[in-house]
Amino acid sequence: MIWKFVSAVTLGAALLASAPAQAASCKKDSDCSAGHVCSSGTCVKRASRAASDAAKSVAPTDESTAGTKRTPYIGWAGLGIYSIGQSVTIGGFSVSGSSGYFGVHAGGAANLLSLAPDLPLVGWGDIALTLGSDLTFPIAVGAGVRYDKAGPVQLLGGLGFALLPNTIGGAPTPVGVRIMGMVLYPIPQLMPNLSAQAQISYDILNNGFHLFAFTVGAGYAL
Repeated sequence: MIWKFVSAVTLGAALLASAPAQAASCKKDSDCSAGHVCSSGTCVKRASRAASDAAKSVAPTDESTAGTKRTPYIGWAGLGIYSIGQSVTIGGFSVSGSSGYFGVHAGGAANLLSLAPDLPLVGWGDIALTLGSDLTFPIAVGAGVRYDKAGPVQLLGGLGFALLPNTIGGAPTPVGVRIMGMVLYPIPQLMPNLSAQAQISYDILNNGFHLFAFTVGAGYAL
């Protein structure tokens, strides 16, 4: 009889230990223990609420007509015109020349953290291929901001590190800084997560090179 009682107590203790702890209910932070705060009526660790609040402020809308505003992650692709120029100094005079190319590109952006309400910091990247007498592969990665409250459109812009690998005879691989801006317009008539996209950028590169690009295409909420 005793061994049955001991077994029951042991089993009960094991079940109690394995049961998940229930978070304490609360109405304000002072109702919670040290290191915890009140979030949505439940005591949670302070870091957990900070992460939750940041996610809420960064995460876009769930509206079915919002296109690329629907998620914190955007992918895009398109085509456009790329103008690659170079300035050189000859005999004390600066001489510039440029060539135009047709190109295709693809990229993406992800919300990282909230800088202000409706203004998240984003990380972004873009890679392109231009076609012509020579091939170039404009690449850029950087950071910027995203704004979804500009009426029906969505804005994204920033600065990044730029690289221009190429097959131009005797040319180096220029590196520098890219300034980039983008506008997206939701087109849910085609797909709920789809937006029309236009992008403009300018690369300030070493060795006298510079690159201007204007592209149009589509963006998709991932």
